[in-house]
Amino acid sequence: MNKEEFSKLAHRLRPGIASVSLRFLKDEDEAEDNTQDTLLKLWIVRERLQNYKSVDALAIAICKNLCISKIRRRKIIPIELDEEMALTSERNAQWMLEEKENSGWLAETIDGLPASQMQILKMSQQEGLSNSDIALILGISETTVRTAICKARKTLLEKLASSRGLTL
Repeated sequence: MNKEEFSKLAHRLRPGIASVSLRFLKDEDEAEDNTQDTLLKLWIVRERLQNYKSVDALAIAICKNLCISKIRRRKIIPIELDEEMALTSERNAQWMLEEKENSGWLAETIDGLPASQMQILKMSQQEGLSNSDIALILGISETTVRTAICKARKTLLEKLASSRGLTL
């Protein structure tokens, strides 16, 4: 599929994707971002779109999965004022610093994985896509997706253990 054909397809799909995004996310800016992300994922697999019975159904499935991932990442937890004051204590400040360092280490370690494992792990963990969706998007088998996720997690576990001086 060339750029012009995809542009026509995207123009046709955009209103439906935007509607689903807005219905899930309840925020116009976030819905527009989700619409763009969905179209980007479709662009990535544009050469294989003719293999699907319904590109519209694929677009909506990708859109819904992206929405669900964004909703999961929000994790907004209301706290009472007393709890907020406790969060500023020295002990919690130390914990927050450790969490920041751990997150940095994890992000750096994930970025050090082989490119295919890193991409699949991020699609699974950060975007919340199912193995079947990842396989569909990347044009690989679900077994390959599961194997890559398993290898990536094993590598992360080994690096964590070695950084802590532990043996598995």
